Amino acid sequence: MSTNSGRFSMFLGRVLPIVSTLALAGAVTLTLTRPAEGVVPNGVPGLKALHEIEQLEYCYAAGTDAIGRGDVTTGKQIFSNCFTPNAPVLIWEAGAAPGDPPVVSVPSAEDWADFMADLFAASGYVDTQHLISNVRVEILPGGHQAKITSYLIATHVYDPLGSVQVAHGTYENEAVRTPSGWKLSKRTFRTKAFMRIDSPEP
Repeated sequence: MSTNSGRFSMFLGRVLPIVSTLALAGAVTLTLTRPAEGVVPNGVPGLKALHEIEQLEYCYAAGTDAIGRGDVTTGKQIFSNCFTPNAPVLIWEAGAAPGDPPVVSVPSAEDWADFMADLFAASGYVDTQHLISNVRVEILPGGHQAKITSYLIATHVYDPLGSVQVAHGTYENEAVRTPSGWKLSKRTFRTKAFMRIDSPEP
């Protein structure tokens, strides 16, 4: 992900000055189109905002997987780059009805990091990998708040050669623009499936 992010930044560095000059000269009109669930402002600022907000999803995955391998300090440091200080995290279990309350609710990313560290250790996980995809962003009127939806496939490793627990679900998140950039202000996860998979005995 860091390589892709670096290439995107290089692309922006080369293209944005050219596009901005053409736009000022009236030679080009910029219009960014997204699916109905993902709406961003027109023009170069919208493209930059979209990229920055999308990166929050991958920042979260990186912090979670640092905790998954036992490095809670690094996980919290990563979370500080992508969360506001008091961003709540809520989780619904697989099969929950629409009106059911969350099974997990913590008041901040730091509390969430501690919760995960305890849960991963108690569960016997030795590593994790969180793959986030299908990221859709909607920047709300005013340009200072956004909604983010994404899909998750998470692998929790008991034994690298024989046993994992797999989770699937949907994130429904909120973000705000702060003086230091876009940050996650609320994170929710609705679990679709959660199951253990063991390799057959030899």
